[in-house]
Amino acid sequence: MKPLDTKVYGVLFTVKDNKPIPPDEFIVFRPHDDLLEDTLIYYLGKCMDKGADRSQVEAVQELLSRVRAWREQHPDRCKLPDVTPEEREWTTPSPAHAAKPT
Repeated sequence: MKPLDTKVYGVLFTVKDNKPIPPDEFIVFRPHDDLLEDTLIYYLGKCMDKGADRSQVEAVQELLSRVRAWREQHPDRCKLPDVTPEEREWTTPSPAHAAKPT
């Protein structure tokens, strides 16, 4: 099964019930992405416009605050998003590669 996000791999679990999330059901945005803040602001607005519950809205606001704090602490790591041809052409990581993250 090819993941939705071909730049990352691994196993993620839900906090709510500790169940694994299949790779074709998640995408990853990292805080160093210069476009993430605007994306979260847009998403927050959509949550409010569509009537998401208060807990969801507050969770997105808290995430936005954590992202901003991270970016303030690590300005040297912030950059425009990019992708290599290898990241676009996803293949299953080898066991050696998966066991030794870089």
